[in-house]
Amino acid sequence: MQDDSLKRLYIEPSSRCNLRCAMCFRNSWIDETTGDMSEATFRHVLAHLPESVETVFFGGMGEPLVHARITEMIRAVSAAGRRTELLSNGALLDEERAAALLEAGLDMLWLSVDALDDASYGSILCNGNLARLKEHMLSFNRLRFRLERPVRLGLAFVVMKSNVRDLARLPGFAQYYHINEVNISHVIPTDEQAAGEILYRQVVGSDLGGDALLPTSPRIHMPLMDWMQPDVAYGAGGLLSSGMCEIFLSGRRIRRPARRCRFIDEGMAFVRHDGMLSPCMSLLRSARLYWGGRQRITKHHFFGNVAEQPLTELWNSPAYRDFRRRVREFEFSPCCRCSQCDNWEQSLPDCYGNEAPTCGACLWSEGIISCP
Repeated sequence: MQDDSLKRLYIEPSSRCNLRCAMCFRNSWIDETTGDMSEATFRHVLAHLPESVETVFFGGMGEPLVHARITEMIRAVSAAGRRTELLSNGALLDEERAAALLEAGLDMLWLSVDALDDASYGSILCNGNLARLKEHMLSFNRLRFRLERPVRLGLAFVVMKSNVRDLARLPGFAQYYHINEVNISHVIPTDEQAAGEILYRQVVGSDLGGDALLPTSPRIHMPLMDWMQPDVAYGAGGLLSSGMCEIFLSGRRIRRPARRCRFIDEGMAFVRHDGMLSPCMSLLRSARLYWGGRQRITKHHFFGNVAEQPLTELWNSPAYRDFRRRVREFEFSPCCRCSQCDNWEQSLPDCYGNEAPTCGACLWSEGIISCP
């Protein structure tokens, strides 16, 4: 029997942000308000935190460090015996703030870095400063390496046409700044400009070794190569894009984990700054998605408010349990591969008769967008 316990809880301390990123999903919000999580709401979460929760991740769609009490929030969760992680753009991470976070018990800091040179960084993060962020990383490292306990540093990178060449520099960058883990995700297309930056239009239409392959599909075993050679890049790219075979690289099968939800499968949930409980990042806000030359409205979806009802009761409510069952079965229409009907545009019931929210139109479930 599959474990249905809550293991990783995302808390959004604030939906405000100090930067204005050109391709940010926030730019497409529909009638959404910004604000900070109140002390009372946070205490409600902490008072009813299930024993099964292993990690509390401070993130969401705002910058956690703008919250005046973020250090106290981390300290309280750490004192409760839970692992703590935080995702930040790093602009406010001066030495004093870094020391406070570490003293409070932060176990892992994730930094959002979408370009590795000053000019590109400034164009993507409109008021960002890469040189200052590098100073903050060096300062954070000096402080964490003085501790007796291990503290990890992660990097979240959103890849698109304008920064994809930076992937070649990522290993050296990560090694120099002692980064332990890198999460690379794709950009969410919120308008025509962002849609022009995507690098996965053909990927969505390909199973890449998924369950839809025919039993007669060939198995191709390929070795490592000098990927930088132009002909190798062209040939390997064509092979990986075919979608008509099972491909093994150095003995390991390559496949796209499509039509499954990591949020549900791995026991995750999101508490928005106002206490509303959502099952995933995709349903945290109402927003516009631009795909295939058309716009889709994604509507937020919640299972109650943690300030009004204990988190444990909300997680175990019949409606939330049934939603998790439906997502695990994933018998939704493949909307990302079609996206040609009015139901898709308005987030209405899908072609298989599933009531909203329907997850066949979710880029997270297609293995395209990923969160740390």
